[in-house]
Amino acid sequence: MKPWPRRDRVTLPERVQALEAAVAAAGPLLPGELADTVQAVVDRAGERRQLSVDHTVVALAGATGSGKSSLFNRIAGMEVSRVGVRRPTTADPLACVWGTQGVVPLLDWLDVPPRHRVSRESVLDSGAGDDLDGLVLLDLPDHDSTQQAHRDTVDRLVEQVDLFVWVLDPQKYADAALHERYLRPLSSHQAVTVVVLNQIDRLARTDIVECVTDLRRRLDEDGLDDVPVVPLSAATGEGIDTLIDLIRVAVTKRRAVDERIEADVRMTAELVASTVGSGSPGTVDRRAQTSLATAVADASGAEVVAEAVGRSYLRRARAATGWPVTRWLGRLRRDPLDRLGVAAGRSGEVDAGVARVALPSPTPVQRARSDAAVRSFGDTAAGDLPMAWRDEVRRAAADAGAALPAALDKAVAATDFGITRRPRWWRLFNVLQWLALLTAVAGIGWLLALAATEFLQFSVASPAVAGIPVPTLLLAAGVVLGVFLGVVGLAAARRGSRRREASMRRALLDLVEKTVGEVVVAPVSASLERYKTFRSALERAQTR
Repeated sequence: MKPWPRRDRVTLPERVQALEAAVAAAGPLLPGELADTVQAVVDRAGERRQLSVDHTVVALAGATGSGKSSLFNRIAGMEVSRVGVRRPTTADPLACVWGTQGVVPLLDWLDVPPRHRVSRESVLDSGAGDDLDGLVLLDLPDHDSTQQAHRDTVDRLVEQVDLFVWVLDPQKYADAALHERYLRPLSSHQAVTVVVLNQIDRLARTDIVECVTDLRRRLDEDGLDDVPVVPLSAATGEGIDTLIDLIRVAVTKRRAVDERIEADVRMTAELVASTVGSGSPGTVDRRAQTSLATAVADASGAEVVAEAVGRSYLRRARAATGWPVTRWLGRLRRDPLDRLGVAAGRSGEVDAGVARVALPSPTPVQRARSDAAVRSFGDTAAGDLPMAWRDEVRRAAADAGAALPAALDKAVAATDFGITRRPRWWRLFNVLQWLALLTAVAGIGWLLALAATEFLQFSVASPAVAGIPVPTLLLAAGVVLGVFLGVVGLAAARRGSRRREASMRRALLDLVEKTVGEVVVAPVSASLERYKTFRSALERAQTR
């Protein structure tokens, strides 16, 4: 995945996309409930923007007796919500709408019953409230109601509205349940949160300052240091204009919807980050891969294969270049390649059609060494990742380690290492050896013929060179040349055997390294890349 572009400002679609990418990268590593929460936030973001971005939903929330209904009526400019110490038994919210065009689907989504919808079109027609056009003001049930249905409605709408107005009163503003359940979790939603201290008409001026100061301190402790505190009285109207101005700014800017969604996404991303934890992966570099391949090759019997190929080369070289009279002695020993599944014919030459080696079956000790090397690689790659990701990397390494022996056998069996190729000098030496043998045989035959003529009392002249009969020279030359060629050929064969063994060792190591890269390194690296994508996407979603 390409890295996220760096900008000073992250757009809302980019933020939502980043959160989705983070969850997709984490996959089953996220707890099911958390994944459902993230998906709900993403779905809600899409639904809210599709419904209406021209309307701003502002909710008045608070406890019983806090004066929400009176404040609601003050802002609406008419008696809409029933005022009393005891709230109506209905769990449904009440909505007052400034500008009703296109608002019905939004109200349906908020689950506001039609009978609880009030229009302010008459005021808009007079021009008195045009600056609030697009406002949807909700009066919510009491969050501390004894009715569970009321509390459920508050909990649902707290996740749906665009701007929160928490109406507190001097008696209950320090309520621990309110701060812990509602205010503190909104630390990521400060841009769309307003706190009202109502009923200041019941306090002396010095008490108002004291209450506002104490409330400010408690909000700062909740992480809401940027949230404005508006002291007012719904009964007398004091401070109402300040609150209406804040609402008017939110409505006219048309930013509350996006700011609410951004806050939801940011808070959810922070929740995911805190749940999963943080950490850094280890290093999976070339050196680590080579070290793993070497350990696996040592434990896989590659050295046995290389040595067998070297010995087989020496045996076949001696059979091809040695003195023909003694070549048969070498065939009495079994070709080391037979143990590797390579068939050898009677002539000592390996059938090229079946010239494929096979790794010997690993012993329990070798298998344990290979598994230990793979586990160590996984542990190193995992580094100090969060527990879930560390287990994921280790599991990927363990699964790969279990599949590695079969993959190595298949790769080795499918590779022609050229172990049956005959060097050209073998043919030359073979021709020279047979010439030497024929020379010696000619000398022997000539000497036998001379002996037979002498026995039969025939006088046959025997040519000589420097006083030595030619037949004797032929016999001696053939034997000496054959022995010389045999010694030289043996020395060359041993040197070629060492080179072939070293070449086979390198080829097997390269093949093991390639197989380890495909079977072990690739899935481990994929897990690490998923984590990097996960962290990068989360950081993108959390960017302020």
